[in-house]
Amino acid sequence: MDLFLPLRWLTASMLSMVVVVTLLQIVLRYLFNAPLIWSEEFVRFVTVWMTFIGAVVVCYDGRHLNVDVFLQKAPAPLKRALHWFNAILSFGFLAILGWTSITLVKIDMMNELSALPLTLGHLRLAVTVGSFLMIAAILLRVFYKRAPEYYASKSSPSQSPSQDME
Repeated sequence: MDLFLPLRWLTASMLSMVVVVTLLQIVLRYLFNAPLIWSEEFVRFVTVWMTFIGAVVVCYDGRHLNVDVFLQKAPAPLKRALHWFNAILSFGFLAILGWTSITLVKIDMMNELSALPLTLGHLRLAVTVGSFLMIAAILLRVFYKRAPEYYASKSSPSQSPSQDME
């Protein structure tokens, strides 16, 4: 069961919105000489949020910060140790990033965007929300996807990276 399927669909939807709005802006600007005022800010806003939500999914899949060549060649005990080291290091970095971004969000809630009825804080909120969701994804990956029998069943070299618990 994929716990992060809704976030996968949300990321895909956001990418579709970016493509549609960008193409619409190109058509309106160059064919009709009537550009959209809000499109650049909207695309930037959606792209930032899409990046951090997509990073949550990638964290859950265990596809961040890996050099697969070394992991595939490593013996099982070293592989387990590297996975734990990666999870602990990522957890610490994301905790610091998420905690310190709260201050920036509070400060930037006073800075309004020029074309959208939002503030810069709403844009920076993606870092805070994304960091804490990535922490949750890492914890779920470590405790939900990983079981004692996991490494015993993953001994074949033909496994895909999404199946491997990184």
